[in-house]
Amino acid sequence: MKREILTGILGLATTALAFGMQTGNSPIHTPHIEGDSIAYIEEEIPVDLGFDTATYLPEGFDAYDLPENIMDISYIEEEARVELDFDLNKYLPKAFNPYKEYFDLNSIQYIEDEEVIEFDFDIQDYLPADFTPVSTF
Repeated sequence: MKREILTGILGLATTALAFGMQTGNSPIHTPHIEGDSIAYIEEEIPVDLGFDTATYLPEGFDAYDLPENIMDISYIEEEARVELDFDLNKYLPKAFNPYKEYFDLNSIQYIEDEEVIEFDFDIQDYLPADFTPVSTF
């Protein structure tokens, strides 16, 4: 009798598992989970800068708020004015124009002297016998 009950329970369990695998509800068969569907919980760690940032930002400032049209943003550029304690006209030629090209800068030819480096020791003493300074691949 015990054998028949155990066989019946085993048969029912096998049938339930087989039916569950067909429908995708089996405890053995797990459905495919995509990585995008997993919600990750990120802990927000407060950052202490040592001062209150709100005092340096405009009222109602929201860093994530975008304007409807970016072209509506007005940028204010301040021109740096340099105040000198003396009159420049005394030290410059008459009718001086700093933007006038007196000659073409691209026409200047630079002469580079090749330096000859002389060592006070014999270099070959420190290099392998078959050393060549230019390697060929």
